[in-house]
Amino acid sequence: MLYRVFHKKINILFIIFLLIVNFIAISAYCDENLQNDINDINENVPRVDTKNLDEIYNSLEMADFEYIFGIDPNQADEYTKYMFSPYPLFRTGVNLVFKDIIIPQGYYLLTPREKNGKTYVLFKQNGRVQFVIPTYKTDDVALTFYDDKLPHKRKNAYEKIVEKSNDFLGKKFGHRTQRTPIPKAYIEFSDKGSYWDMVLYWGFKKYYLLFKKD
Repeated sequence: MLYRVFHKKINILFIIFLLIVNFIAISAYCDENLQNDINDINENVPRVDTKNLDEIYNSLEMADFEYIFGIDPNQADEYTKYMFSPYPLFRTGVNLVFKDIIIPQGYYLLTPREKNGKTYVLFKQNGRVQFVIPTYKTDDVALTFYDDKLPHKRKNAYEKIVEKSNDFLGKKFGHRTQRTPIPKAYIEFSDKGSYWDMVLYWGFKKYYLLFKKD
């Protein structure tokens, strides 16, 4: 009888020992896998190259010209050429800082311009140029970019009638009544640590701008 009780206690202690060993092994396994997952996540998180952005920002120079009375001389021709205002509307909810320029929060029409071999983006309000910001890079827009990014709006019956009427009048009376569709546009605005990185897609080109945080 005493032997059976002793044997039963031994079995219970052995089972408890196995449970403890398994628990320790499982904990170690979970910790290792958790650390691997964290490492994988860290590898996949994009890192901001602050040093590179500092170099880009410091290399940029403020525009050495200005628009008299804020008038863009090409604006009148473009409003005549296109069916609607060709400039994309941009709203900033933060102040944008470039060197000595501070662009307050608000709505702006963005207009790419080339001058003296450099590319700039004009920030306009009420048809007047308020700020001139240089780009740090320009590139071509991928052929399918707008199809992937912009929603495909279905035209209603009225819009179809207007479109057909404009096509008919354009063919009937020539270029005097024809208007060019406005360039497609898209804006990306992202947080880059101490900077705001902005990409303006306009027509077949995209323009990169860099601002410091206020």
